[in-house]
Amino acid sequence: MSPIVVLGGTMASQSIRFKDAAWLPAHPGGVFQSLVDDLASHALQKPAEIAFRFLPDRGDAGATVWTWAKLDAQAWAVGQYLAQQGIGRGARVLLAYPTGLEFIAAFLGCLCIGAVPVPVSLPRPRERLSRWGHVSRDAGVSMILCSADDLDRLSAQAAEAGLAACHAPLAAGAGPIAFDRAAIGFQAGPEDLAFLQYTSGSTEAPRGVMITHGMLQANLAQIRAGFGFTALDRIVGWLPHYHDMGLIGGILTPVHLGISNTMMTPTSFLRDPLRYLQMVTRYEATVMGGPNFGYDHILRRATPEAIAGIDLSALRVAFSGAEPIRADTQQQFQQVFAGAGFTPCHWVGCYGLAEATLCVSVTPPAKLARHARLDAAALRQGRIAAGQDVTLPESGVATDPQEIAIVDSGTLQRAPADRVGEIWLRGPNVAKGYWKTGAPELFNQHLEGTGGWLRTGDLGFVQEGRLFVTGRLKELIILRGQNHYPQDLERSVADSDPAIAEGRVAAFEQVNGGLGILCELTRQACRDVQPDSVFSNIRNGLGQSHGLAPDRITLLRPAQLPVTPSGKIQRLACKAAQWQDAVAEWQANAVQNSAPAAPHGAFLTQLKSLPAPLRKGRLLSHLRKALAQATGNTDTVTDDGRFFEMGLDSVSAVSLIAALEQELALDLDATVIFEHSTPKALADHLLARLFRQQDTEQSSKTEDMRALRALLDPAQSPRRQE
Repeated sequence: MSPIVVLGGTMASQSIRFKDAAWLPAHPGGVFQSLVDDLASHALQKPAEIAFRFLPDRGDAGATVWTWAKLDAQAWAVGQYLAQQGIGRGARVLLAYPTGLEFIAAFLGCLCIGAVPVPVSLPRPRERLSRWGHVSRDAGVSMILCSADDLDRLSAQAAEAGLAACHAPLAAGAGPIAFDRAAIGFQAGPEDLAFLQYTSGSTEAPRGVMITHGMLQANLAQIRAGFGFTALDRIVGWLPHYHDMGLIGGILTPVHLGISNTMMTPTSFLRDPLRYLQMVTRYEATVMGGPNFGYDHILRRATPEAIAGIDLSALRVAFSGAEPIRADTQQQFQQVFAGAGFTPCHWVGCYGLAEATLCVSVTPPAKLARHARLDAAALRQGRIAAGQDVTLPESGVATDPQEIAIVDSGTLQRAPADRVGEIWLRGPNVAKGYWKTGAPELFNQHLEGTGGWLRTGDLGFVQEGRLFVTGRLKELIILRGQNHYPQDLERSVADSDPAIAEGRVAAFEQVNGGLGILCELTRQACRDVQPDSVFSNIRNGLGQSHGLAPDRITLLRPAQLPVTPSGKIQRLACKAAQWQDAVAEWQANAVQNSAPAAPHGAFLTQLKSLPAPLRKGRLLSHLRKALAQATGNTDTVTDDGRFFEMGLDSVSAVSLIAALEQELALDLDATVIFEHSTPKALADHLLARLFRQQDTEQSSKTEDMRALRALLDPAQSPRRQE
């Protein structure tokens, strides 16, 4: 019996592939057409049409809109600025921008003159520059570009770290208005390097994937065909611009196709995920999407009252990728939003990775996605057998002319049809290697006498032409759409507390998708175990370094951790093992759905009604309750404990800040929890802001009353009194 089923309907065709997808755009006169040429074409043919709309973090007022003509002009202004600074073809330029239109102009401006952009995430205030510095040095960047708002801070940080100088080419008064395209422009060929996409999973040694102009245009054409894009599509996005899905799928695809994109920041999405659906509704978006956790985040806020005005009837595609796709999430989402016009046909599963530029496979749009129902015991043994234990949504079919092979990682031969194997790829969008290192053990592999294959390190199988991804051969951990190498997490855990034995930590993704940590204690620590302190330090270390909160931490005695004969950690064995004789174990409680939002300023009204000496205690009590709800823990919450020690992660931190903003009628920066890292410190900060502002307003009102009394009664005038 076939394990492949269609949930919610039947499928007309048993096998679907995209037959007519040209891998490169048309080349008039034999000249390669690059992304810069695409941009110039849109600016010429539809200069006044909206290219990008960027919404601020709060509300739609003040949205920034760039037409195709404005985007083209801004990109060339950046190119001219770079050329004046001596930056030319092949020079690497680090782009350290927040989400927004300046980043897009900077990226395209580099391409205009043949420079090589290197996107990175914008460091937060007080954040270490270890990863940022590694990327800068590894790429050998000649210049760092940023916004004017961040110029002073990043210049100081870059100088302290010995990095290249920072510049803000679009700052007021910076850069010329006029530019000479003929003098500074670069006509790219398919083999020319377009940009470096650094892998996001490793904080210690990220590697730069070399994306050529030919690879980029090939994958953009595959995306166009795979998703069925037309000139009538409208995208609404929130994904980070420095990751491949956000950059190529959310920014470069619209530039290639000439379709509009309305953008919000990832922080804004985390604060209020339903605002994203409100944007889809308002701008009648036809394409939305993101990692599976994004849909879960929306569902946690989706009360009947909150989604009453949502209308998804204009949607054509709701894509899901970048992390394992979960059938239960998809089923719940389509049930909750069925009344808003969402149907099972909207789901488009996709699979991709930076080493393949971005997109590898896509579920054909407007078709019901298939699911594999499998026997769990057989799957653990690497066999594909029909059952009812596990339901895997498909990740689509290969985008032509890309090839997918399922390979036995031991024999390096094609795996039998009923076996799980490593996913190998070959196509015009597949990279030739990493910057500097190349990594020949992954790239240009040979299979059955043919070369050019990429070993992805992912596990999966193909049934009826559909790709199903089952796991990670390399043990890469994917949480909330972000890649985390276990070695990096293990290093942070080992460094968090001296009681943990060096090199005796295992990090892995649990069956339920959460983060599990196993670690051995030193023999000395076992003589006087202080497990609560160790648990707290581990949570703080993971929270501060990676923005993660573990679901389970288990402390073991020396020599209990499963290792190979050569001493390497056996993470899969750690994941499957049960520890009856562990020294101690901590487990996060299940986090409940968010409570309904309180009326705007409701808690501020309560505070104002209290005498000043009682306000701090009331606010601390409120913070403890909110923190317990956000983390699912009550026993670890204290006034002096650090937020990340108590189980807060980056997503729940943003949610907590958003709730405080609503309850206190106060605008708060997303970094406030990093700067005031305990409930007590945060309470002092909030009270100072709330009641300093109130005292200032009261003082102003008092002065106004005095002036009014003086006007009505000359006897009260200061001059008369003199």
